[in-house]
Amino acid sequence: SDQLPRMLSRLSMVSSVQARGLSALAAAVLRPGTPVAPPVKPVQIRGRPFLPDGANPRFPEFMASAREEFPKVFSAQGDLSIPEWGGVTRELMDEYLHQYGVILLRGLPLQGSADFGLFMKAVGWRLKDKTAYLRAIQARSMTSTVVNDAVRTASDDHRNYTIEPHNEFHTVGCPRYITLYCETPAEEGGEWPTGDSRAILAQLDPEVVAKFERLGARYTVFYEHKDNAFYNCWQGNVAPTKEACEKYLKALNYEFKWHEDGALSYWQNFPAIRVHPKTGERVWFNQIHAHHETFYKGAHPLFVDKPAEFDRYPVHTTYGDGTPMEREVLDHIREVIWKNCVAVPTQAGDVIVYDNWLAKHGRMGSFGDGPARKVYV
Repeated sequence: SDQLPRMLSRLSMVSSVQARGLSALAAAVLRPGTPVAPPVKPVQIRGRPFLPDGANPRFPEFMASAREEFPKVFSAQGDLSIPEWGGVTRELMDEYLHQYGVILLRGLPLQGSADFGLFMKAVGWRLKDKTAYLRAIQARSMTSTVVNDAVRTASDDHRNYTIEPHNEFHTVGCPRYITLYCETPAEEGGEWPTGDSRAILAQLDPEVVAKFERLGARYTVFYEHKDNAFYNCWQGNVAPTKEACEKYLKALNYEFKWHEDGALSYWQNFPAIRVHPKTGERVWFNQIHAHHETFYKGAHPLFVDKPAEFDRYPVHTTYGDGTPMEREVLDHIREVIWKNCVAVPTQAGDVIVYDNWLAKHGRMGSFGDGPARKVYV
């Protein structure tokens, strides 16, 4: 193959000091890249329309720009097949992701969701078919479409809506890593808000942390019956029959309730803090704020005009004993998270990889009349 001479040429440029455990090939073709540039215009947080609790005066007015190594950028420089790129990317992630928390790859030769699926299969992080999380993601409260056997749309929610930075932890089981691929960036907005979970825990009020450590958090999901649904329904997101729903929920140790009109609620308690499986660090690893009813209430385009007494939001969180979270606690958590987020503008072909324990991911709302942003997970 004519690929070998090109690879040998790349290897000749590799520094004599290589990362421990990273092969010469991976070090040659995935090289430190230019840090993420600031957005063309500041990314508004406080006062932004369709952002959960966006009028909160404690929020920063604008999101910080990316730091030099958050996210850490690597540039793809070589002539490899997509599966080969997946292989060297896996090496890079195993070596560095727990150090940086989030890594942005630029220059990969991906031309759409099919290429991304092929790439991810080669990386080898696909969830097993029967894992709790893979079953549960089919019952996620947010809208998403299966594209192929390895890829989904990141979110089909309204383009103006901002998805708060969060860890992917709202159900039994959770992924270690989140990988997003941008096929088409937004005309305006659509940045990836990227949160530093290490810094967030360090800056949270110790009393807030201690209470959640003691009580945990209760995550409740609510689905309308399909005859009454204007957003999601349990028949489409959990199972087609009551019997199948109950079997699914019992298998995952959820408590549940059927409402008189056929709607379904189910809930379970989860810890707010976990120990990172590789570094041993304590991390603020949860979706307490982004699973609260205010994630939709007054923010989501389909719910923004609901009356004050409306109480049928898709999700809600409380303390593990069922008592409501104090408003000042919710405000504090969101404030600290936004203050420790950086804006990552998207470019076509970008692949961003999050250690789900160490970094929070999300989506800023996008605007304009151009083509919709296309991002896959």
